[in-house]
Amino acid sequence: YALGAHGGSALFAADPGCVDYSGREGGAGMIKIPTSLLGQLLAYAVGGGAVTVFHSACYWVMATILTVEPFLANSIAAILAGLVGFLLHSRWTFGGVERQLSDRAALTRYAVVSLICYGVNSFWVWLVIHRFGGTVNQSIIPMILATPWLGFLLNRFWAFR
Repeated sequence: YALGAHGGSALFAADPGCVDYSGREGGAGMIKIPTSLLGQLLAYAVGGGAVTVFHSACYWVMATILTVEPFLANSIAAILAGLVGFLLHSRWTFGGVERQLSDRAALTRYAVVSLICYGVNSFWVWLVIHRFGGTVNQSIIPMILATPWLGFLLNRFWAFR
C-alpha cells in the first residue's frame, strides 16, 4: 500500500490490487481492502499481528498476573482474539463486510480455523509448560512465530475464499 497525498492529507493511494468499502477498484476511500495475495499477506501481517499480540497479552496477563491455569488462560484469550480477528479479517484483510458478514459459510469456516489455531496454541502450552517445564513467556514464542502463518494459509485459501 502506498501512502500518497490526496486532497492535502495522507491517505492510501489508489491501488489496482485493492477495493474500498464502496467496491470501487483501486478505490479512493481511506481503508483499502486488499485483493492480491501480497496485499492480503501484508494486511494479515499488520492485522493478524495485532490480533496475535492481543491474544498473547490476554494469555500472559491471565496466566502470570491472575494465576489462571495456562490452558484456561489460552482458551479465554483464544475466544477474545477469535472475535476480534473475525471482525478485522472479514472486513479488511480478506474482503468487505457486505460479502463476509452475510456469508454464514465464511463465519463457520473461520470458526473452524480458529479452533485449529486454538488447538495448535494449546499444543504449545502443553509442550513448553507441561512437557518441558518452561514458562508462560516461553510458550508465547511459538504462538507468535508459528501459529499465525497456519491461520493465514487456512483463512486465505479456505475460510475467506
